[in-house]
Amino acid sequence: MRIVMAPEGTRGDVQPLAVLGRALRERGCDVRVCGASDARPLVEQHGLGFRPLPLDVRAWIRSQAAAVHAGGLAMHRAAADYMHDALDHQLRALLREAEDADLILGGGVQLGAPTAAEVHGIPYRFIAYCPIVFPSGDHPPFVVERRVRSARLNRWLWRALLGVGGVLLRPIVNRRRSALGLAPVRDFYRYLRSPRPLLAADPQLAPLPDDIGFDVETLGFLAPRAEGRLPEKLERFLAAGPPPVYLGFGSMPDPDPARTTGQVLEAVCRLGVRAVVSEGWAGLGRAPLPADVTTVGDVPHALLFPRMAAIVHHGGAGTTSTAARAGVPQLVVPHLLDQFYWADRVERLGLGPPALPRRQLDAERLAALLEATLGNEVLNDRAAGLAARMNDDDPVARAADAILRDARPRA
Repeated sequence: MRIVMAPEGTRGDVQPLAVLGRALRERGCDVRVCGASDARPLVEQHGLGFRPLPLDVRAWIRSQAAAVHAGGLAMHRAAADYMHDALDHQLRALLREAEDADLILGGGVQLGAPTAAEVHGIPYRFIAYCPIVFPSGDHPPFVVERRVRSARLNRWLWRALLGVGGVLLRPIVNRRRSALGLAPVRDFYRYLRSPRPLLAADPQLAPLPDDIGFDVETLGFLAPRAEGRLPEKLERFLAAGPPPVYLGFGSMPDPDPARTTGQVLEAVCRLGVRAVVSEGWAGLGRAPLPADVTTVGDVPHALLFPRMAAIVHHGGAGTTSTAARAGVPQLVVPHLLDQFYWADRVERLGLGPPALPRRQLDAERLAALLEATLGNEVLNDRAAGLAARMNDDDPVARAADAILRDARPRA
């Protein structure tokens, strides 16, 4: 079985496919990944072949720090420009790489993979990491940052988003398809999500709504293995005192990382707690630090999170799910898109306090919410209970088996 994986986006979009690709490779599949050049270390760490595209998501995200923090039209305009450029690179690479493939798996906003699969006459399946990408009365579209309780309003918002999205993006896809001799796309959302998409999210943390109007196969959270070791400096820090607080915003950029670092340090100093500050893509923590605070780069969250007293993060799908599997209370600081969904799920499940949206972040609010989280026995009990249920199966093995069960190699 020859499988091409086509992730588009940040680490949170690449890592689940790399984890799944590793499991498929261990079952005898030939797995290759086509992605932005900055994804190479993560992909090759899982033993997979890599075909780089001339894109650097990390550099682009950093260049859009102001748009990310402004949100709204500024962010969506920047993302549309990026997708327009990415489509050509995706198509050129995937048309070549998928020539002898049996299946293409795509993640993130992948515009080119469905067309490449059609050219070669092979199946394409889209993998979502959050239910909020599927239209439902249970939740608003992923571009809406507020909780909407009205099912009727949610459905109206979805119709509006899909209509606007089709008008903006369908023409650029159809121009490329016309040049390849393919019929134009009419239902653009169906084109993106594939006829039978997959949902790689834990059903207890992020259940699939009952009113989805098409078949979605739930795989579970594609968690990376808790393997390797933490850096020796970090191990010494952890051993030197009580469990610290983790603070990090993953792949989210920051227009003023020095100011944000100051806010984080002031909050933990007010509470007198130890802290691990993750540099992330924003470069936080690059300042003189007190003895009870240390910084980390790219470390395995599956090893680190179980040793924390609380986890403050941006609300990415992978970070939220890994924190939930660790059984540790979490405080979400959502920046954009599905991060607000995950913040809502954390609050609803009693895994943490109400979210602190990034545009409202300051030392006083952060300290107050952290104080409400630390030592809260109710939050600790609920987090531990959910973790016990989440860790009771092997979703990665189940996902690999599901892919192979439904796929058929070409003769």
